[in-house]
Amino acid sequence: MSLDLSRLVNLRRHGGKLTAQCPACEELGDDSTDKNHLFVPDDGEGRFGCINFQGPSGSDHRKRIRVLVGVTTSTVPKTISRPLARARASTKTSPSIPALRPLGIEEMAQIAYLRGWQYFAGLQLLADRNLLYHADMFDDGKTWPSWVITDSARRNAQARRLDGELWRGIGGAKAKTLPGCDPSWPIGCAEIGNLPLVLLCEGQPDFAAALLVAWWESVNVAPVCMTGAGNSIHQDALANFAGKHVRIAIHDDDAGRKAAKRWSDQLYLAGAARVDGIDFSGLEKWDGQPVEDLSDFATLLDPEAPATVQVLSNLGSLLSPWGPVRKFA
Repeated sequence: MSLDLSRLVNLRRHGGKLTAQCPACEELGDDSTDKNHLFVPDDGEGRFGCINFQGPSGSDHRKRIRVLVGVTTSTVPKTISRPLARARASTKTSPSIPALRPLGIEEMAQIAYLRGWQYFAGLQLLADRNLLYHADMFDDGKTWPSWVITDSARRNAQARRLDGELWRGIGGAKAKTLPGCDPSWPIGCAEIGNLPLVLLCEGQPDFAAALLVAWWESVNVAPVCMTGAGNSIHQDALANFAGKHVRIAIHDDDAGRKAAKRWSDQLYLAGAARVDGIDFSGLEKWDGQPVEDLSDFATLLDPEAPATVQVLSNLGSLLSPWGPVRKFA
């Protein structure tokens, strides 16, 4: 079965294939920014797929695509008319960001406690750079004290509850991207300025840990956060990385590694001087569980635990140019 191309959103030609928003991903709340997860080869055989659900494991996902936009016959056009390329274009709304105030010491200490960090110095440094705030967020019939990350551009903002509980109103997610925000905007990129080293993080906890690790290692970095592994860096933001050394804190999972490679490709094309990544594979937390990200690594920063010295001596400095990094071609 082929697809009804007239029902696809953001249909474009890219090389030897068409790309568009994947309707099955969109149904799950994904592919809302780039709108290019779906691909249709130009071979005329009716094949199609989703870049996030390929191979045998993606069979159910492709079946759902057929249900949503499938037809019995279709011809893949060799050119795309302007009306087709603009079909069902989304209307952007301004971000809805509540009243923000600086976090208090007790609130920072609560975040550090929930994350298992010995210090909240990194949170204080993040707040001092106007990247970390408190807000009262509505969910499930009431308001909840929350910690919010955003930057001066106010194009993206993400919130988590201070008590560590989930957002029930959006299906039990840990983090909530505020309405109208663009999740492809890297939070913190507007504040990079003249700093030569950028620490690019995936997700709110890693962003909160970034300046703690930098403080521990006495390195001045510009922390930047991509709020989801599925997002590409917004085109408007890429110029902020030109001439910079960007180090990516790679999540130790398939999605994290794919995201790091995708971001590194974008950054090189944007003129970044160097792009590499911190690789946490093989490290363990004190409880024997694997270190999966920068937030986990920050739990090891305990001066009273002699093992930390050994861990760090094995690693070298995470943020120095000679640290244990994964280099991207």
